Amino acid sequence: MRKFLILCALLTFSSSAFAQKIKVRKVKGSQAIIDFSGGSLAPGQVYELAPDEFGDTTMSQSMRKYLVSVSLSLTNTKADSAGSSNETDISLSGRFGWNFASYEFGPLGSYSSDATGSVTATTLSVGGWADYNMISNTPGEIFIYGVGGLGSFGQHDNGSGAKSDLMTAFAGPFVKWFPTGSNVGFRLDGGYIYQKKSGGFGSDVTVSGLSLQAGLIGYF
Repeated sequence: MRKFLILCALLTFSSSAFAQKIKVRKVKGSQAIIDFSGGSLAPGQVYELAPDEFGDTTMSQSMRKYLVSVSLSLTNTKADSAGSSNETDISLSGRFGWNFASYEFGPLGSYSSDATGSVTATTLSVGGWADYNMISNTPGEIFIYGVGGLGSFGQHDNGSGAKSDLMTAFAGPFVKWFPTGSNVGFRLDGGYIYQKKSGGFGSDVTVSGLSLQAGLIGYF
């Protein structure tokens, strides 16, 4: 009877161990802050963690390693030349990148088209971007805040035969939201944008102002 009770206790403990999950929040030296589910922990006690051969531990560690995103940008700027007025531009951009929890970076490309009457102006640019996440971007996180920036170079065609080189820089805060806790969510950026057009048939023109960007983001 005693052996039977011991066996039941071992089976109970083994079942609860499979349900226990930990998430490492912060590591400093040999110490770590963790989130724990599946039971209770007692201060001062020593626990041995065993790999869950039936779980998705390996999969969860590899997720959110790469990312792709598509953003719609709404920009309001004003040129530094006399008599200029505010200009509103809508553009589409895409990103690919690598996620290292606190830092993310990668290449980007963007395309915009502005039609005025029978004339259509287009802009095509390529560049790079980088993010600093104030909350580590790991599987299961729902809200991630941080600051990011990008830089790109491209060419602007005003649709009338004049082409100019375009340099763009942007920096500001962002929020990433994963409503279901999965690896697909939304991203919102807001910040300061600076653009310089050079070449073409006129002198160099510099524009600056505020920019708001929203889009979809997915990790794998």
